[in-house]
Amino acid sequence: MKPTRLLLLASAALMLSACDFVRFPGDGGPSPTTPDAGPAVPPGAPGPPPPSAPVDNPYGADGEDTPTDPADDAEDTANSPDTDDLGDGPDPVDADNPATDPIDVDTPTDDIPDVDTPDTDPATTPEDDDASDQDTNPETDANTDTDTDTETPGDTLDDTDIPAEDISDDDGNDAASLPDPVEPVEPTFSYFEAGALLPGSGQGAPEQIAYAPDLVFPIADAPTYLQSQVFSFGGGVAGGDQCDSRNYAYPWRDNFCEVRSANRTSPYCPQPKVHQGQDIRVGTPQECNTLRRTAASDRTLHKVVAVSDGVISHVGTYSVNLRAGGRIFKYMHMNMDKLQVKAGDPVEAGQHIGYVSNDFGGTPTTFHLHFEITQNDGGAGWVHVPPYLSLAQAYERREGGPGEVVEAGNVGVATTPFVIPEGMEIIE
Repeated sequence: MKPTRLLLLASAALMLSACDFVRFPGDGGPSPTTPDAGPAVPPGAPGPPPPSAPVDNPYGADGEDTPTDPADDAEDTANSPDTDDLGDGPDPVDADNPATDPIDVDTPTDDIPDVDTPDTDPATTPEDDDASDQDTNPETDANTDTDTDTETPGDTLDDTDIPAEDISDDDGNDAASLPDPVEPVEPTFSYFEAGALLPGSGQGAPEQIAYAPDLVFPIADAPTYLQSQVFSFGGGVAGGDQCDSRNYAYPWRDNFCEVRSANRTSPYCPQPKVHQGQDIRVGTPQECNTLRRTAASDRTLHKVVAVSDGVISHVGTYSVNLRAGGRIFKYMHMNMDKLQVKAGDPVEAGQHIGYVSNDFGGTPTTFHLHFEITQNDGGAGWVHVPPYLSLAQAYERREGGPGEVVEAGNVGVATTPFVIPEGMEIIE
């Protein structure tokens, strides 16, 4: 019994001694000792170890992360990725604790999501933990809207706001360098369509083209009128005076295929016995009278020129032939006493070769130039072709302006539908 009593007394004494350590601060007992520091944080760890017991607010009393020991901060900084490599992009956000500050600076503050509501916007929440390890260029980050240029109505220019010098056409020419609109060119002369002969004077070539489109006009510079010399005033059929002012007026008139007495032909004329060239009246009524008062050998008023480069192949009593490749150009009724070339002479286009007159081997005719084009037509050989349109185009080039085509009609001449009377001969 005695040992039992001693054991109870020892236990009570031990309990009384233990009560010395169950004291509250300020009750006079000894200060509680500070527990030893935990294990050191290994290099590269994201931070201090988590607390051994749950806490109410892991971010501190103010809702922000409370820095730990400055030495720990320095170590974390030394072992964390360089912030320059991460750029200005958003910091990774724990999927369990979404960010409360949106990244898009253009988002109104009223639209900030509740901190208790997860932010599922892929532009603000990385999809995996490796997103923060990627090099992100804030200037080209497709997930960042702050650097995106948006077009506003003030940036759009109307057509009226564009300076004239900045306007260009489809070829890239500036408006300032574009040529001014071309004013319509007034015709320099007029002419009836090819083949429209004077009524009753014959049947013209129905289909005509410019057989010598590159020739030079045979009269150097005087005003010129293409027309019949037989059926116009002063001709053998029409009668009257060749210096009549009505002969020196437009429009021109074709007279290739005009009726003749001699059996001359052309495959381009609907009937035989035709005029194989084009008659050309030159100058003015006053000059016509001047030529009439001048001796035949001294008539040098109007120059005649070569229509092409070539060679003078023949000189006759009242004709001159110029051969140029596959064509022969024939001039008739020039002043043969004042001829400027001889057979065999080479000539250049535009070269002076003679003067307009009325030489016809003693047969009377008017003051004019008769002009023919003979062309080597292959199987048909040398044939006469219509010269009218070739002369019209050459005259346009000489005058520096277009001619106006007039619909076929009558010219005011003293004539009726003509049939060569028996015994009359028209040889010109």
